[in-house]
Amino acid sequence: MRGHHLLDKLELVDPAYVEAADRVPQKKHTWRKWAALAACIGLLASGIFSAVPSEPPEPANLQAITIPEYGHGAMGFEGYLCYDIAELDNGNPWSEDMALSSLPVYRNGAYDPTGAGIPRGLSEAQMQERLAFAASALGLEVFEMEVITTGDQGTDPTELRAVTNNGTLYIQANGAIVCFLPDGGQALPDGYSFTHGDTTQAQAEETISYLADAYQDILCFEEPKAVSAGDYTFTGVFTRSYCVYDAAGDDLSDILNYHFRSARFSADDSGNLSSFRVEDRLLLAEKLGDYPVISVEEATELLAGGHYQTSVPTPFPGTEYIGKVELSYRTGSREEVLLPYYRFYVQLPDETSALDLKTYGVYYVPALAQEYIANMPTYDGSFN
Repeated sequence: MRGHHLLDKLELVDPAYVEAADRVPQKKHTWRKWAALAACIGLLASGIFSAVPSEPPEPANLQAITIPEYGHGAMGFEGYLCYDIAELDNGNPWSEDMALSSLPVYRNGAYDPTGAGIPRGLSEAQMQERLAFAASALGLEVFEMEVITTGDQGTDPTELRAVTNNGTLYIQANGAIVCFLPDGGQALPDGYSFTHGDTTQAQAEETISYLADAYQDILCFEEPKAVSAGDYTFTGVFTRSYCVYDAAGDDLSDILNYHFRSARFSADDSGNLSSFRVEDRLLLAEKLGDYPVISVEEATELLAGGHYQTSVPTPFPGTEYIGKVELSYRTGSREEVLLPYYRFYVQLPDETSALDLKTYGVYYVPALAQEYIANMPTYDGSFN
């Protein structure tokens, strides 16, 4: 299974929760945009909308980080199919020439120790506040609301489900806002393409920009940056994602926003907008400090020496098979600590395709300086 499909499945809302109402959203007036911005500021000030970490400790006082296990589930390894590595451009704003000597590490307040991907973190009252913000920003009237719980006694609130006059809103305990539009979705204006194989990169970015503007009230992005990444299916169809993040900051802010604060739009089979998801994965994070990081060259040496994590079922085949490398944070609920990794895309020479597609598997090397790692990963011949 291709990597982005694997990651999607790990974070999807339970389909049993999905219901629909009956009208198509209308674009908001300008006054509503200012009201939503004021709501964003209010939530930020209250500590509900975005985490405000305390001063990080000095490097000499940084605690050693235990690298989380890399759970691959049972749905295949993280891999991508393409004809050329250039097709795997995912819009990551990091570049090797950025002068970043350290990067922040966080404790994940939305960590789920069960490994089941259950949303955790916010209280019911905090989710109620987030629901009020989302409904106001989207101009929705809430007709009824249900609290979804889990745990042995069914007392841990994990999600609010709100039926509105224009679809269903979900506020998850990890802070995610998910909106499912009524059956039939929202048709986009003529000229915007919202499909997979027949949409070019430029068309996809235009569509994302249109959607980012239409939903700016809930995104609160100063400078929306469109990202459309994808790869091929085994039958040769290019599938893509439609995402956006706020690129209004410096290099570090862009890197953090790209990985932690973004929105994803999803289309139905007719090319209509069927749902969207707004994330802030630093909402519940506790900053542990700014940690010194190693270079790409040092990470490559560690990779060659077997110090990596992967879901690929074969050992690293050699540096000559590296297609590209990027700096990345893993952000899922299985990550107890949120830290930077060098993410290597490596061609798997034993993976063949009838269409001459190349398979690139992903290998992760922690980007932190080794003296700050309590358990440097070592590949032992199995998934890790």
